[in-house]
Amino acid sequence: MKTKLQLLLLAAALLVSRAQAAVRVYGEASSTGPEISVKVYADIADTAIVSHTFKLFYNQADLQLIEATHNLDVWYLHNGSATVPYAEPNAGQPGEILFAGARMDGRNPRSGVTGNRVLLASARFARSNPNTPTFDLSLGQGGHFANFVDINANTLEVVPDAVKFMSVKANPADEDLDGLGDRWEDKFFGGTKGVFYSDDKDGDGVNNAGEQAAGTDPTDENSLLRLRITEGRGRVVIEWPSAEDRLYTIEGAKRLSDFGLLKEGIRATPPMNVIEFDRNDLPETFFFRVGVEAPPLQ
Repeated sequence: MKTKLQLLLLAAALLVSRAQAAVRVYGEASSTGPEISVKVYADIADTAIVSHTFKLFYNQADLQLIEATHNLDVWYLHNGSATVPYAEPNAGQPGEILFAGARMDGRNPRSGVTGNRVLLASARFARSNPNTPTFDLSLGQGGHFANFVDINANTLEVVPDAVKFMSVKANPADEDLDGLGDRWEDKFFGGTKGVFYSDDKDGDGVNNAGEQAAGTDPTDENSLLRLRITEGRGRVVIEWPSAEDRLYTIEGAKRLSDFGLLKEGIRATPPMNVIEFDRNDLPETFFFRVGVEAPPLQ
């Protein structure tokens, strides 16, 4: 009877350990078009952890690594007097990055890290072709290496299912990670296949990424963001076609190599925005340009 009771207690302890030590690791990928960013997060249950080691895999034929970084705001070493640097992510093996992070603070040795959506690390890539990139996650080291350790010095991955690696998911608004909103591609091109951020179907000199940002029609050569400047009665009037949910910036310069900010945070007033300047405030020869801040992809 005593032996049976001990076994039941041991089973209960294992169940509690799994519930308290569970760590879910997952990634989120987004794209500007020419670049892909991946952020790796963890949902860390009741027991705080002090270290993590994992690998992020990518296809080297599709992507070139620009940089990989730890989240040093959360994961750092402190000897009680000052922060101590530790090893950068290791990208020595083709197509993989090894991240090894820790939170060890001499001022509070048992603090650890817990909570949902805790950022572990990030990576930024330049794309080499139009292919949709894919990524995978795994434990960082095999054998007797302790990859995920809690504040009680327990190695979590030795308990089945205590550490779970999920997928790296693309931005839901841009499943093919080309920097263009899938709904935008559906609207103008009937789907995402064969559409890329750098394409310029209407030949107006503005690629799809620029057309999307400006809110213009990528299939109409006459639909593009450009300034119309008129002068009279001591005023300089600047007009441009605007689109909903955009913010605009106007810059000016005496020379094309030396633009400076004139006005920012200009809200869109579709279909046109108009802004005026006193001619006496401007030099005889002056250049203008407009910038646009687009809303998040939809």
